[in-house]
Amino acid sequence: MGTVAARDLNIHIKELIKSSNEKQNMIAAKIGISEGYLSKFLSGKEINFWMVREIIRYLDPSNETELIKQYCLNGVKKKNYPAALEYCYAKKLFSVIENLIDRQIKKEGKISSWSGIYKFMLEYRLTLGSSEYIEKLNDLKSDCHDTKTLLLVLEMYANYQSRKYELTLDKIETIQKNINRVSDPFLKMAFSARLEEVSVNLYLKQDNCVYKAREVAHSLHEKNLSVNFNLTALYILALSYMNESYFLSYEYYKKCIQLLSVFPDRKKELVQNKEEIAILQAFWDKEISEDYQVTTFAKSLANKDSLNSFYQHDFYKSYALLFDGIREESSEKLLLSLYFFSQQKDQFRSNLPKIYLIKLGFNFNI
Repeated sequence: MGTVAARDLNIHIKELIKSSNEKQNMIAAKIGISEGYLSKFLSGKEINFWMVREIIRYLDPSNETELIKQYCLNGVKKKNYPAALEYCYAKKLFSVIENLIDRQIKKEGKISSWSGIYKFMLEYRLTLGSSEYIEKLNDLKSDCHDTKTLLLVLEMYANYQSRKYELTLDKIETIQKNINRVSDPFLKMAFSARLEEVSVNLYLKQDNCVYKAREVAHSLHEKNLSVNFNLTALYILALSYMNESYFLSYEYYKKCIQLLSVFPDRKKELVQNKEEIAILQAFWDKEISEDYQVTTFAKSLANKDSLNSFYQHDFYKSYALLFDGIREESSEKLLLSLYFFSQQKDQFRSNLPKIYLIKLGFNFNI
């Protein structure tokens, strides 16, 4: 599809409906809106943002982001402005957000609280949890329940990035109560996704609540709001099955790789996920595929080399001691692996050396 001009969006949707051979009332019912709202949209009138998104997702899902980008650039009405900002942030349409903010300031003569918050988010998105981030965040003002909830979400991110996990969990509980009262359906869904993005990591890695983590990961993935959220969900599902099912863990990692492979600028994450498959294959004592021997560590695992050269490496030492401990049946190395995983506050991965320590006769129930 070529770029659909915003003023032609309604015509584009009308043509899709015509070619689908479905009646408008049936399409509206499947989307979950009344036929009246669909007709209103087709005649060029403003309807709720979530309805616009669902219409596009149903009729032209492969072009959703581009179509909604054009819809936003055409100038959304005030009631849909916050949802448009949040959608564009989730989709990394940062230039569109800047455009929307500039228009809002020109129109109203001053910056609104919504614009101020998203302007802050754009400026500090790469320094979450820094002292400057927290200082500037504390300066932001909310003027309604929805902006107050968003500021709480941003505080949650700051706490999580600062590894203040207890504070993060407390903030999550507060936000969960607040989300029920968020007025806009799209914002309610998007804020829930932000909450799940953080809580899914906490539930698995810090709390070792595997089933709860999987439940939240599936919920996050079903929302299908952004590539980042989908990757988080798939990655957590892959990791959660690491010591339980080789097949499921491998399949979820492969889905991560498929997603990442279409983004040339995300090579580092692609390599990380391939390396994780190498670690998974080593843990299940399988031959490590050449496709996943993407780092020095992964190659050492594949060659079954001693991993002592990685014992001082901040990231690899836990895994190096784990695999050498398994191979040598060394309780000392397995205990060190357990200690380092625990020191990283990763209770889930702490289970990996525990499994082999139990085989060596350790009783963790004492």
